[in-house]
Amino acid sequence: MKQLKTQDLLHQRNTKLVLREMLNHQAISRVDIARQLRLNKSTVSSLYSELEKKGYTVEIGAGESTKVGGRRPVMLKINARHGYFLSFDLGFNHLHVMANYFNGDVVYFHRISTRGEAIQQILAAIDNEIQKAFQKIQTETGLLGICFSVHGVVSNNTVVTSPWVDLRGVDLVANFSAKYAVPVVLENEANLAAIYERDFNGTDGKENILMVSIHKGIGAGIIWNNQLYRGFNGTAGEIGRSLMVTDGNSAGSDKGQKVEDYCSEDAIIDQIKEKKKLAHLVRDDVVKLDQANDTEVQTILANFSVAIARIIFNVATTLAPEAIYINSPLIEAIPRLMDQIKSAGSQLGIQQPVKLTNNSSYATMLGGCSLLLHQVLDMEDFDLHFAD
Repeated sequence: MKQLKTQDLLHQRNTKLVLREMLNHQAISRVDIARQLRLNKSTVSSLYSELEKKGYTVEIGAGESTKVGGRRPVMLKINARHGYFLSFDLGFNHLHVMANYFNGDVVYFHRISTRGEAIQQILAAIDNEIQKAFQKIQTETGLLGICFSVHGVVSNNTVVTSPWVDLRGVDLVANFSAKYAVPVVLENEANLAAIYERDFNGTDGKENILMVSIHKGIGAGIIWNNQLYRGFNGTAGEIGRSLMVTDGNSAGSDKGQKVEDYCSEDAIIDQIKEKKKLAHLVRDDVVKLDQANDTEVQTILANFSVAIARIIFNVATTLAPEAIYINSPLIEAIPRLMDQIKSAGSQLGIQQPVKLTNNSSYATMLGGCSLLLHQVLDMEDFDLHFAD
């Protein structure tokens, strides 16, 4: 019996390895899978047949023959239309919505204004989006899972703190899993951005990376030994809550001002509003003022760049990651800020590469898609690098 159990475990692992190879390639043949995994081709064929019966994979025709000729291999790929995932980012003023096919491809993405709305109105909007997806997206098995990106602390699939959206008394997992009979996953938005960078953009073989996410607050997603590190009670990476220490004041006299009170995106917008004596200002307005070469705005943005470089320096000194990534719609909209951050970081002595992540609007949502796929396939410990 022990030998049979061992054989079953080996079979399960090999099946997942075959699936991983397919997820990591747009198309691949049985021969190439066998070569990559050092398995017998007949074993791979048998494992593939199991995956095909589950609807995970499909054959797509003949590929290129080898240089020596011979029969052209049959190419295989993930069955994108097996099912789909939905991800929701619970922002302060907006609800971001993304649907992804089984292979990670984006079906659609949009955002809904939730400014001034109570949580029950937001939950109703989420239900409405799910019902729309039922009508719009045609797949073989339908909805496979839901992910919620939370701008706060999440531990064991439970929201611990949510400073920007009042989730007190709201059990997202119980509510939506009961209603739609699918897995529901909650995760911190910076953690999801870090997963996105690891699984969709690739990290040049680096297994220890830091993702600094700058929105209304500032957080960090930490990938360590290629795994997401959440820390005690999910509080790893809460760098925006670090306390400011001002020159000439005692530790208590600054009233506990947090870093994100000074240099988050919202903090910068508030500083510009005050400086320009404006009643209303959003990110797009800041971009326009910068493009108009408003010197007061550019000074505030330059100070912001230096502050972000200092934050990165402090965290990098503590964690010593191999690479640092920044997820920030504001910096993405004003690329010059990234150059300023790198310059300030270099002067401080940051040695690691500092890069701006691509598609900041998509980052947390695609991270949610990857998290769901890992869970649905029971492949949490497997490296998935979604093929371009």
